[in-house]
Amino acid sequence: MIFLVQTPPYHYGAQVAGLFGLVGASGAFFAGVAGRLPDRRSPRYVISIALTVTLAAYAILWMFGFDLWGLIAGVILLDVGVQGAQVANQTRVLSLHPEARNRVNTVYMICYFGGGSIGSALGIWSWSKWQWTGVCATGIAFLIIGTITFLFSRPIAES
Repeated sequence: MIFLVQTPPYHYGAQVAGLFGLVGASGAFFAGVAGRLPDRRSPRYVISIALTVTLAAYAILWMFGFDLWGLIAGVILLDVGVQGAQVANQTRVLSLHPEARNRVNTVYMICYFGGGSIGSALGIWSWSKWQWTGVCATGIAFLIIGTITFLFSRPIAES
């Protein structure tokens, strides 16, 4: 996003771009809600909602990212979707081996941040090739792959 906000129509610097992190922090408020939802429904239910919200976020960012309201709405939805999926996925993963929660969480977080690093690298590459359209298309492509994988995966026995 830093590349987008430095170009027209925004012409913002790194400091203003950093303020979007505060906008995105709204997703942290959703983490509490997302933490209770798996207990009421199931983690798979929360993940399916989170995937839908994240896909909607990328669609808004792609179509309306050059309008400030679209950028803000997209960032909020993106953070809410990612936070929801994160909390629900941790619920699922930590239920796999309750006696080894620390080790399981360590592996999960290494994979989570490794995936984030790969996503960042691909986002930079996409920007260099196709600008904002490429970044959003790459995000949507990975969401589609993740959704297909999720839909065809065997549900974990959830407590």
